[in-house]
Amino acid sequence: SVRLGFVHALLVGEYDAAVLAQAPPAVRAEVECLPAADAAEAMQRAVQLVHDGAADVLMKGLVNSDDLLRHILNKQYGLRPAGAVITHAAVVSLPEVDRLLVLSDVAVIPNPTLEQRAAQLRYTTDLARTLGCACPRVALLHCTEKVSEAFPVTLDYVALRRRAAAGEWGEVLVDGPLDLLCALSPAGLADKGLSSALEGRADVLLVPDIEAGNVLYKALGLLVPGARFASGLCGTSHPVVLTSRGDSVDVKIDSLALAALRVLAAEA
Repeated sequence: SVRLGFVHALLVGEYDAAVLAQAPPAVRAEVECLPAADAAEAMQRAVQLVHDGAADVLMKGLVNSDDLLRHILNKQYGLRPAGAVITHAAVVSLPEVDRLLVLSDVAVIPNPTLEQRAAQLRYTTDLARTLGCACPRVALLHCTEKVSEAFPVTLDYVALRRRAAAGEWGEVLVDGPLDLLCALSPAGLADKGLSSALEGRADVLLVPDIEAGNVLYKALGLLVPGARFASGLCGTSHPVVLTSRGDSVDVKIDSLALAALRVLAAEA
């Protein structure tokens, strides 16, 4: 990211001085190394830097995600505004889809409440607008298109549709429950004999729970050649990049680029 010219990096904690010494002078000039006694001190110091405005973005390194989240949620120096819902969103680029997709939540909230789903809808539509989508089309995903008390999440979906129609989230189209085929394929929608305001061209995919979201996210990465991903937390005062240790370098760079874009959008 430093080589690409869009970040000035503050490395908090342990670092490989030999690797840094081999970098070109122009790269070394954009990297500051801030020592810490251990991982706990590194996490606290990094979060504090962002909290105090000395940095714009927090990016997870080789530390435990749950431990880092505890620092992010700290009431004294953390990054959670009072009462805010913290969730996760991923931006997905698929070769056969002519637009970026926003997917939530695949990493943080196991079984969202109605109000947590409402927050996810707000965050993801804001993110879609940051990516250039003036009127995001939001698909509320499920295994069926039928509303049923047997699936309480579908009742939440009805409530979300009503709130969207009342203008709670601005210019947006919301429909669901929809299965993935009907959300992303006009032909699939037609084959089922269904109609939808989204017309099979969703920009945002809200999943019913973290299990469905995580499986979908990983399946796209494993089974779709050329798929690319960027992700981060939503609801925090500053962008947080929470990639996993197994993510590729490309995913980490793309996620940091997404965070930088969010910073610029917030400043505009």
